[in-house]
Amino acid sequence: MKRKWIPLLCLLLLLSGCGKAERSQLVQERYAAVTSAEMTAEITCHLPAESRTFQIHCDYRRDGRSEITVLEPEELSGLKAVVSEEDLSLSYDGLVLPAGTQASVSAANCLPWLMRAAAGGYVLEEGRESLEETPCLRAAFDTTGDDGQKVLCTIWFDESTLTPVYGELSREGELILTVRMIQFSAELEEPAA
Repeated sequence: MKRKWIPLLCLLLLLSGCGKAERSQLVQERYAAVTSAEMTAEITCHLPAESRTFQIHCDYRRDGRSEITVLEPEELSGLKAVVSEEDLSLSYDGLVLPAGTQASVSAANCLPWLMRAAAGGYVLEEGRESLEETPCLRAAFDTTGDDGQKVLCTIWFDESTLTPVYGELSREGELILTVRMIQFSAELEEPAA
């Protein structure tokens, strides 16, 4: 009698793994189809001596430049960062300053980074978890910057809409940034007929 249960248990284990692959694949297909997105988020930078929090708005464009505007704190309100494939520039009151490459993750480029991770990062793990009573799909994506450094992007997606709710970016086991999404909307490319 016991031998009959072993194949059944093996089959159940195999089937339980299929759901995970399908959920992460669904997330990646959806975010690969995003052509543009409007996001407002609270970003906290975890620095060795202190943490700093910003509220930013991001106008994300998959095939071009993304524009990030600081909303809070008030003393930085209106400061803009433009993120392209390679470059990062800052602008304020009509003055534009090159800020180098965007190879490393920062508060200025973390929302476009999360979008690229959701679309094409290597899925390391996933699970279900509730955040503030919202059932979420949590997925950890392995990404690499242009500087060759690995960045782990863990994103919690609302399970019913697949909208990002929260994110963490870490490098070498240390938390760099946390993202609490306030508003998110996206345009998806039309499926091929």
